[in-house]
Amino acid sequence: MSVQLPLLFSPLTVGPITLRNRILSAAHQTSLVEDHVPMPAMAAYHEARARGGAALVIIEACAVHPSGLLTIDTIDGSSERVVPGYARIAEAVHRHGGRAFAQLFHGGREVVSSSYRNPSFAPSAIPNERFHIMPRPMHHDDIAEVLAGYGRATELARQAGLDGVELCASHGYLPAQFWSPQTNRRDDEYGGSFENRMRFAIEALAAMRAAAGDAIVVGIRISGDELVPGGMTAADMPAVVDYLAAHARLDYINVIGGSSATYRASTYIVPPSPLPLANFTPLSAEIKRRVSIPVFVGSRIMDVHDAEAVLGRGEADAVAMTRALIVDPDFPAKAAAGRFDEIHLCLGCNQACIGHYHKGLPIGCVQNPAAGHEYELATLAPAARSKRVLVIGGGPGGMHAAVAAAERGHRVTLLERGRELGGQLLIAARAPARRDMAETALDNYRRDLVRLKVEVRLGVMATPETVLEAGADAVILAVGSQPYVPDKPGIKFRHVVTAPEVLAGAQTGRRVAVIDWSGDWPGLDVAELLSAAGKEVTLVSSTLYPGEALHQYVRNVYLETMYRQGVAMLPHYELVEVQRDAVTLRNLFSHELKVLEQIDTVVLALGRVADTELFDLLKGQVTELYQVGDCLAARTMEEATYEAMRAALAL
Repeated sequence: MSVQLPLLFSPLTVGPITLRNRILSAAHQTSLVEDHVPMPAMAAYHEARARGGAALVIIEACAVHPSGLLTIDTIDGSSERVVPGYARIAEAVHRHGGRAFAQLFHGGREVVSSSYRNPSFAPSAIPNERFHIMPRPMHHDDIAEVLAGYGRATELARQAGLDGVELCASHGYLPAQFWSPQTNRRDDEYGGSFENRMRFAIEALAAMRAAAGDAIVVGIRISGDELVPGGMTAADMPAVVDYLAAHARLDYINVIGGSSATYRASTYIVPPSPLPLANFTPLSAEIKRRVSIPVFVGSRIMDVHDAEAVLGRGEADAVAMTRALIVDPDFPAKAAAGRFDEIHLCLGCNQACIGHYHKGLPIGCVQNPAAGHEYELATLAPAARSKRVLVIGGGPGGMHAAVAAAERGHRVTLLERGRELGGQLLIAARAPARRDMAETALDNYRRDLVRLKVEVRLGVMATPETVLEAGADAVILAVGSQPYVPDKPGIKFRHVVTAPEVLAGAQTGRRVAVIDWSGDWPGLDVAELLSAAGKEVTLVSSTLYPGEALHQYVRNVYLETMYRQGVAMLPHYELVEVQRDAVTLRNLFSHELKVLEQIDTVVLALGRVADTELFDLLKGQVTELYQVGDCLAARTMEEATYEAMRAALAL
């Protein structure tokens, strides 16, 4: 038990098992699945979290029936083919003293993607707003098949050696669709009265318990508030919990919030920064007051001291710190040993975790590029020979390269031409929505650089001569990029500025046109910043919709702000010409021109151009020369840190 975190590192009995501490990794999709079966890479991924000290990992959604496959990468928990994959995960997690559950899932009308558009099942033909799925009402034999699937999936999980199963009734998925009067309009024994609407969940849990017996845990995950107009609210859920407690034999309740059914409510499935930390603990606290079994809670619990406080206030018995474990699988062991300065905190950016899932890609992390690659990637093991490594550029790519090289035992010097480290993170830190995210990343890297004794030299402009004079064995270039300014009529007028200049404090007039090319952060950041300052802002975007390049939950937060602050949004247009008090735009589809008049300032957010000059001059003169991040090609922090890790592994 940690002296500083006595509650977090105390054991917890859950049904027939004991967890070694109160830290768990909640079910989250990894896409480490092939033909609906977990790949060895999934076992390696979960093993890393168990090795790092997590007490429990809950495997991602496992469909209990073919109609419940959420995506083409969903585990088919109803097929016996899943047993070897489950067993591999169980063995890997048990090897390090952890426990592993399977989450049993049916999404009902919530279907993200499929190779063939199968009919979706639901209690009633009520469509959802987000995926625009019109479901088919379930017949009695459909209900019977799905309920049997919960039992079958539990039996397979038990057979494979898993420690428990969790009924996924959160986020407006099938069990919640039955108990919500908004989505259940049936007039048979599964609809109408509250007791009838609860029948499906009770029978699903009964099927699971019958297969589990006393050998493994049976729990449930619920949304304490769906955050959907007309949906199940925090005022409705106590009755649901009381009924579950009275009519089902449960070992725990796992509390979250939000719903998959609407754009806004889906944001709270994996709420990004800058949404509040530990935002669902009031919901779990109310549920904990009503039951005698353990209550788990998750959602933006990133720091171990915050987790200890949640337990200390009696708001839950265990905490899901899922994204914290993605970025730093070893944080439980570090915290238990009091090595708090070594813990990397999650940014809440959603870019490579849930962001990859929605792109159909394996899970990743912008700060931990090894996440999702544990099976095939070599670790940052000590290098065979310590080299003198010169890293040029102190943005995220450069800092990550310096840290990763130093972790391998190389002697690293980091040069930055500016007065402080950060690069693009310094720009992001000036934006309201990204301030916390950027400052967290900067803090993580700064602590690592100090711990690893990297020599940091600020205010140094690297030239080919100074690089060669340094005599380094290897040089890693991370010198970044510059804003792209196109050759357009009027582009050199004084009232035309770039997004970084505005974020750095450049003054604008009252009526502002923000010209956004990529649907990325900068255009939205500037629009939010200026509209909050009382400017009349029009966000012109040459994308299908503003924020197209961002993860959807991040975009949802921006769009809510845009609407509340009165930003005018004009998608499907590109810049043609800047006049002294107007801009001419061209529609991307019709090619018709449109003029925005009475514009005082034009802000360009048109992408960035790689800075390749130093590489071109050094090429052929340095034996080991690497480019990482924007100076290779302007992209995101994810590519910068991944390439930095690869460069460090190649040294």
